[in-house]
Amino acid sequence: MWERYNLMGQNSMNQGKPADAEAHFRLAIAEAEKLDAKDPKLAASLNNLANCLRMQGKYAEAETHYKRALEVKQKAVGPLHTDLIGIYENYAKMLRAAGREAEANKMDAHARAIFMKK
Repeated sequence: MWERYNLMGQNSMNQGKPADAEAHFRLAIAEAEKLDAKDPKLAASLNNLANCLRMQGKYAEAETHYKRALEVKQKAVGPLHTDLIGIYENYAKMLRAAGREAEANKMDAHARAIFMKK
């Protein structure tokens, strides 16, 4: 079911239907939470929902999900894994959109540091 909800969320985003996408991504999260803690689906779902919320201007809620996505992913792969880069970059976009440039720069710096270590 996770794959179905995630794909439906992606399709809704592509069709310019963020409210529908948000609902699908929330269902994907519910499915992913039933899986092993190291399964990448939960972090991906949280990141997708956060992106959806960012695009709707719901920055406070998006930030909550970016933070959780980072926490889940770091527990699964460690703090310096390249899989974290995309989440950091998306989080930085949200912070910039919210007018928090200094914090966005810190997220970008985390992403660059991980990239440089690979």
